[in-house]
Amino acid sequence: MPTLLRLVRSRGGDADLLVRRFGFPAGVEEHADALITAGDFGQLLEAAAGELDDPFLALRLPVELEPRRYGLGELAMRASPTVREALLRVVRYAPLENERLVFGLEERGQEVALTCHVDGHPRGLTRHVHEYALASVLTHARLLTGLPVVPRSVWFLHARPRLVEPLHRFFGTEEISFGRAGNGLLLDGTWMEARLTTADPRLLVTAEHLADEAMRARSPTRDFAATVASRIDEALGSGASAEDIAARLHMSKRTLQRRLEEDGLSYQELLDRVRAEKARSLVADEDLELAEVAFRLGFSDVSSFSRSFRRWTGVSPGRYRLLK
Repeated sequence: MPTLLRLVRSRGGDADLLVRRFGFPAGVEEHADALITAGDFGQLLEAAAGELDDPFLALRLPVELEPRRYGLGELAMRASPTVREALLRVVRYAPLENERLVFGLEERGQEVALTCHVDGHPRGLTRHVHEYALASVLTHARLLTGLPVVPRSVWFLHARPRLVEPLHRFFGTEEISFGRAGNGLLLDGTWMEARLTTADPRLLVTAEHLADEAMRARSPTRDFAATVASRIDEALGSGASAEDIAARLHMSKRTLQRRLEEDGLSYQELLDRVRAEKARSLVADEDLELAEVAFRLGFSDVSSFSRSFRRWTGVSPGRYRLLK
């Protein structure tokens, strides 16, 4: 996402307008780890295409975007010996780039189908996201082999756009269909054994080891809520608003809320849970005055804290201490 904003700015577009529109934190273009939901990325890509008056921006992005560093999954992909091995690593490590991005690779006799969808979005995202996902894979196959890799057919989940000729030119085939159940490319099996010019066995061992560790350490989707909860716990008493926590995570408030919503949570619900859990341990400490407890939990006064505590536990803080 930061690279896309930098591209818009470099091409004379109003990147600041996009930052304001999507509620990104200040300086977001300098944060390589800035996060964004799949849905917001789709809208951002569509907005960028409109800002640059480039309806097929997604087809050019894989070449024009200049990441300041490669992710572990991309390093492993680039160091792979063949297109087949590279695609297998695209499938395997896609969640490191976006936890909801799902690629699949299916052998069909002498052909291989590469499919792509976004988990949790059965109707897909924007046309630009679908085109970017497939264009990115195909562009890398072409650049890293030096060969004119052309799919036998291409299909998209979204409806047919008004202009299709740019798609035919980019993909190199007239066999492009729309309104399908997903997005994908059908490749001749002979392309699978093409060698990558960037193949590096030693780098591959290191990159794959680190990428596998990152996959094992990667939280299930709901662990994003655990990460947010941890940041809330750290910030209670000093500023635990959605804006504060989003800034700590280098994302916009909107992205934070969207990602929690994808897990069936609201920010207020999570804040309430963290406060309730911490309140029990603090109230049990008889050396702490209730005013101090209320302050540590971010309440403006003891009475509002007491009302919340009664809602969480069914008893007043004082009664809770006696019961403990």
